[in-house]
Amino acid sequence: MFPFSLMGWVGLCLLFLALGLFLGNIVLLAGALFLLLTVLLATMLQPPEKIEAHRKLPREICWAGDDMEVERKLTLAGGTGAVFVHDSLPAEIEVVEGNNFHLLWKWPGYREFNLSYRVRFDKREELILPPTTWTSQAPFGIRRRSTALVGPAITVSVVPRIRGITRLNEIRVATKQPRYQDDLSQTGTANSEFRELRPYAPGDPIKLINWKASSRGARSDNLPLVNVLEPEGRKAVWIFMDVADYMDVGMPLDSPMENTVEAAGSLAQFFLSKGSTIGAYAYNSYGGQGELLAPDSGRKQFQRLTRMLVGLKPGRPSEDLLQAVEWCKGFLLRLQPEVFIITRLDVFYPRPGESSESLERFTAAVRRLTALRRRARRPGRVRVIHVSPRKAASDAGSTLNSTNEESGLSLWEGRALGTDMRKSGAEVILWEPAREDFITALVRHMHAYR
Repeated sequence: MFPFSLMGWVGLCLLFLALGLFLGNIVLLAGALFLLLTVLLATMLQPPEKIEAHRKLPREICWAGDDMEVERKLTLAGGTGAVFVHDSLPAEIEVVEGNNFHLLWKWPGYREFNLSYRVRFDKREELILPPTTWTSQAPFGIRRRSTALVGPAITVSVVPRIRGITRLNEIRVATKQPRYQDDLSQTGTANSEFRELRPYAPGDPIKLINWKASSRGARSDNLPLVNVLEPEGRKAVWIFMDVADYMDVGMPLDSPMENTVEAAGSLAQFFLSKGSTIGAYAYNSYGGQGELLAPDSGRKQFQRLTRMLVGLKPGRPSEDLLQAVEWCKGFLLRLQPEVFIITRLDVFYPRPGESSESLERFTAAVRRLTALRRRARRPGRVRVIHVSPRKAASDAGSTLNSTNEESGLSLWEGRALGTDMRKSGAEVILWEPAREDFITALVRHMHAYR
């Protein structure tokens, strides 16, 4: 604020005093003497040193895109001078109202200041608000004292915005069957419906031994055959999420990456509320290692999924869907679940001069999943959800028309590849977040395949 040291101020006063004597200007002489006395008096003043900062947030967990007010209470004791207060915020936090920097003036005595500003959390992850930084300065800048680490740091968990899919119940009521065609899972207690025969294993109940089938053919190991009954339980659902860096384009809250997280959370919330078993795998995540959510059910499983979604970061496309299916093969064979694949189909669209290997491997993975469903001896579904990106509004020359054109091109390429996916036995959901939310797209798809 004032660049001069004590000697600088004294030198300035002497210069004015010499000019006043040389020019014979009484006003300049009086001003120089007054300034000199003020500077000498300022050397006796101490800058504010006893400063405390208390910050408060309404909550420490919020949805991505939410606004929150940061309340700060400053207490200043001792000293006189200017106090600069600053909250250094991460790049993912945007100040939408007020200011996180304040300049205060403190007179002798005890003072309190209540300062607040509003911030918006544009990206889901765990964010840390570092301690408040303050700098105190005596009048004329002669004495200066600064410090950081005032008040504790605050951790905020920004969770993905998940919307409940309640409108799917309307589709269930409209169908001829009271539940989805494959609401049964490989887990749960067995009913009386016969499925197959297999050799006896330790622990099998004696009442399940099929004595007639065992007597008709002698096995080399002399083990009897037991009846395997269809399990009676809720359906199992598996979600594959593609989180490669090509999913992280556009605005933070409107990128395919964030839309993928929203879709996965919404699906999991719905099926877990119906008692289903949920498992998930995010491939191409940051660090090259996929993120696995072991299958389970209940509220705790939704909490585990939420923590997984919060920590997801895009990475290089080092793993494809075929490798992801191979990695999760053990869970898929045991559960034989309904499968959702959330990705961008347009990145696999074959362009002139480029190899079509990625598309072939993606199609092979879909075929492998649909073949697994056919082995389950009951109609099941493999659904591919194409998340169409939209152009960032901050790009140069972007307009609503150019946004729609880019989204329309992605949708056209996704629709073209959707035909191949349907030939492989999968259903395709084309979702354009710029035009409709995920629930609307899913309900529209359910109506089409009702």
